[in-house]
Amino acid sequence: MQDELTALQPILIETSAATEKLMIKIERDTVDVEATKEVVAADEALANEAAAAAQAIKDDCENDLAEAIPALEAAIQALDTLKPADVTVVKSMKNPP
Repeated sequence: MQDELTALQPILIETSAATEKLMIKIERDTVDVEATKEVVAADEALANEAAAAAQAIKDDCENDLAEAIPALEAAIQALDTLKPADVTVVKSMKNPP
C-alpha cells in the first residue's frame, strides 16, 4: 500500500498544481464576471426606465385614442346618412351655409 501511495505521489502533486491554477483562473474570472454583472445591472436599470417612459407614452396615446374613437364613429354614421340628393342640393347653392 505504501509503495502504491509513493507511486501516486507525483500524480497527486501534478493534479494539485493543476487544481491551484484552475482556482486562480476561476478567481480572476469571478472578478471579471462581477464587473460585467454591474455593467449589465446598470444597463438593465436604464432599459427599465426607458420601458416605463414608453409605457407612459403608450397609455397617454391610448387615452387620447379612446376619446377620439367615439367622434370618428359619429362622423362615419353622419356620412352614412348622406344621400346623393343632399350633395346635389349643396352643389346647386351659390353660397352654401
